[in-house]
Amino acid sequence: MAPPRSDIDRVRRYFHNFAEYQAPENGSPLYQVLSRGVLNDPDMLRFAASCPPSQLSANLLFAAVHELLLSGVQHPLRAYYPDVLADENPARTPGPETYALFQDFVWSRQEHIRSVLETRLVQTNVVRRTTCLLPLFAEVARRAADLPLALIEIGTSAGLNLHWDRYYHRYALPSGVSHSWGDVGSPVHLTTQVRGDTPLPAMPPAMRVAWRRGIDLNPIDVNDVAAMRWIRALIFPEHIERHQTLEAAARVARAHPVPVLKGDALERLPALLEEVPPASQLCVYATMVLNQFSADGRQALRDLLSACSQDRPVALLTMEGVREGWGRLYLTDFVDGRIGRRHRADCHAHGRWLAWQAAADE
Repeated sequence: MAPPRSDIDRVRRYFHNFAEYQAPENGSPLYQVLSRGVLNDPDMLRFAASCPPSQLSANLLFAAVHELLLSGVQHPLRAYYPDVLADENPARTPGPETYALFQDFVWSRQEHIRSVLETRLVQTNVVRRTTCLLPLFAEVARRAADLPLALIEIGTSAGLNLHWDRYYHRYALPSGVSHSWGDVGSPVHLTTQVRGDTPLPAMPPAMRVAWRRGIDLNPIDVNDVAAMRWIRALIFPEHIERHQTLEAAARVARAHPVPVLKGDALERLPALLEEVPPASQLCVYATMVLNQFSADGRQALRDLLSACSQDRPVALLTMEGVREGWGRLYLTDFVDGRIGRRHRADCHAHGRWLAWQAAADE
């Protein structure tokens, strides 16, 4: 059965956004060329519309192809994927011929790729996003005084971003000076460029985390080779450093297992909130996840955290995407049922830069 016209229009808009904003903003000439090719290919647009409406069609289609290439499938298309080639040869520069190879690859494996589109989820673990979140955690920790933090991440995937306090974070300032925070001996070193005139808030020397949990519709086991290959497939092929960081962060996660609950966040959160240690400051956070909630779902999350705040303060930290391909960081405080939401920073979707904002309520 052909997908409805509304689904095809939705997919077309997303590939247009990917071609004009997300791929260039995130440094992927390959995905920019492929996105433009899909836009001019009605059959591929219909095929990409096989994915559920809540999922990101371009990410899923490109990851389905990328995963096969990472698994060792041989095809001339692999010559354009730097991470697949590794040290074999420099990747070719994508051009008009690249999309023809992409078409051949997809149509020759369309049943497998259709199954991926219909059943898999976009589950990125962009570890450098934690460097953008860190000043928000510092702000919450400072207000909490002597209380340790209790963490719940929504859409945690493999749980790598639950270990932000076990990484080494570096902030490169416009002046050329840099500030750092964290464990310099960590295998994960993360750097972000600071933009703008508003200084970052002061970081405490240390932040204690007493408890941490994750929730995901389909948790990724860091010990499962095939599952971790899917996470790699969702990383842009040009982002060699991100592939290396992913593996280093996975080693940290294997050394410090954290419970991750499988299921819908709105269904699993109520019971999980009951488990949070009483003598702690609760931080719920999500990066580029709430866009996959419906408007009613986002309101239900606010209502749930507002009700919880009758017994204890709750901080909600979110990174939310904008049309142009970058992100905004929000800190929402829930206290005695009242809600205060503040736009605290703008940032690169993958954490490459951070622009702190003067505090202002929305």
